[in-house]
Amino acid sequence: METSKTILIVNRKAPFGSAFAKEALDVGLIAAAFGQKLGMLFMDDGVYQLLKQQDPADINQKNSSQTLPMLEMYDVKEVYVEAESLQARNLSAADLLIPVDIIDSQTTSELLEQQDILLNF
Repeated sequence: METSKTILIVNRKAPFGSAFAKEALDVGLIAAAFGQKLGMLFMDDGVYQLLKQQDPADINQKNSSQTLPMLEMYDVKEVYVEAESLQARNLSAADLLIPVDIIDSQTTSELLEQQDILLNF
């Protein structure tokens, strides 16, 4: 019997200025569509990807945050945000577009160690 591997996509980059945020979300949705056991972690400037009411039209960028609610539709239930990353940016769960599990840095380290596959963006 084949066991599936756990995959964690780690989002560390701001949503604009590079393609990392969009690519991470695309990879996550594709993996979830194929039934992979998937989690997503947002830390460092990656927490900015989750902010409500983003409007990147002024900088000629597409708004990939509109795709975030699709994670639930694709049955991605493990979405984490590192608490220290939020605090360092004066943000809280109320500022975020989707529900997340807020975890401390110790739990983040444990989560990273438990994964079979880490994809860093």
